[in-house]
Amino acid sequence: MKSLLKISAGLLGVLTLCACHHKNPLTTHTRQDTLRFLLNASANAEKRLHIPIQKDSYGYAYLECMDGKNSPELSCNTLYQEMVSFAKEQRTGFEHLSVKDVSDSSVFASLAEDYAEYAATHEPHLLSENQS
Repeated sequence: MKSLLKISAGLLGVLTLCACHHKNPLTTHTRQDTLRFLLNASANAEKRLHIPIQKDSYGYAYLECMDGKNSPELSCNTLYQEMVSFAKEQRTGFEHLSVKDVSDSSVFASLAEDYAEYAATHEPHLLSENQS
């Protein structure tokens, strides 16, 4: 009886740990979906935060933040928080994204080159004020 109780308690502990494990959503989707999401999230965050952006440069604030550039016009933490808000609102499969996920340097390192190219060759989907 004691053995059964110990085994049950052990299994419960293992299941609890597994249920709490969080995998970065940027690594669980296709590369294309992740790049599209990041571009749209950054562009919409930039728009909401009124970050001064040149006409065809939406999406580059995320790239600049992840490259370590910070300026008075660009608060990277605020940008990351707004990107997470965008993820939660849009229900694009990235609802569980956190600021830690979006600012994870090792994940970004694996996406940086492709993201820069994607941002240069694709237009983001900007939401109207009514949609956000």
